[in-house]
Amino acid sequence: METTALKDNALQVPYLERLALKSRPFSLAPDPAFYFDSHTHSEALRSLRFFLARVGGFALIYGDVGTGKTLLCRRFLEGLDRQTYNAGLILNPAMDEKEFLSETLRAFDISPVAHSTSAQLFEALKSFVTREGDKGKQSVLAIDEAQLLTDELFRLLARLSEPEAPGGRALRVVLFAHEELMARLVDRRERYIRRRIAMTHWLQPLSQDEVGPYIAHRLAKAGSRGLIGFDKGALASISRASGGYARVVNTVSDQALFLLDEKSGTTVDRRMVERVLVQEGFRPPRIDKKAAGVRLRIVYLAVIGVILAFILYRSFILLRPTLGL
Repeated sequence: METTALKDNALQVPYLERLALKSRPFSLAPDPAFYFDSHTHSEALRSLRFFLARVGGFALIYGDVGTGKTLLCRRFLEGLDRQTYNAGLILNPAMDEKEFLSETLRAFDISPVAHSTSAQLFEALKSFVTREGDKGKQSVLAIDEAQLLTDELFRLLARLSEPEAPGGRALRVVLFAHEELMARLVDRRERYIRRRIAMTHWLQPLSQDEVGPYIAHRLAKAGSRGLIGFDKGALASISRASGGYARVVNTVSDQALFLLDEKSGTTVDRRMVERVLVQEGFRPPRIDKKAAGVRLRIVYLAVIGVILAFILYRSFILLRPTLGL
């Protein structure tokens, strides 16, 4: 089965076989196996552990596109002890209230009763959380793309995350959102949401010093065993062009491996990276000064030629009467 999967991967990504990789190291798919524990991601997970010890409220992890929010979300849920926590995940909360409640029940492996009203679905979910709480298990709902939540759904989540009695069990809600949600929360009309947020963490890009270890980590997870690598020049170019955004690092690194495969090499250098950056639109094409000088001289000579031809033609026209033509 594994051999077949590797063959299928090799057909889709030709460099895997020659570079002796088991999987695509820089895929954009959020695979927890490739999670890299950067400083900002480590801080986020530590903050979430403290949050889980509290009663009620929301936790909010926010950051720009490409900082690894979805991967962090998967890593967080994967790391929860199943003896202590029930974990549910909503990938896209762009729904109405009834759809959201049904999807949340499914996230906790509960099949919603057909034709149930929103009120009935709400009670079913609340009963599940309370029942599991009585058994000593907390229920945690993670919501990716949380900036898509409507005000109606925020109010619903506030009700679900409010314990019915002091010390009672309540749904823990962890939001993973783009920075635009923070701008929305500044609005006075959203103060009821702000009051429910018990913990926030701003997820930042990788630092300049983390880009190299990040790339090496993903290569190792893909099975490289140190056979392939990126030299210092390549890493410096990727770090500078990406600004530490993991998604950009992955995109550039993946395309660099295609070039490495074409050249039958084992080390990605600065020149390969620069070529990828131009192809992907991260760099303007470099101007070859020598070639540009040659082209400029050609244009210059062509213009001079046209001018001389025009002068000769005018002279010929003016001399025609004198020549008797």
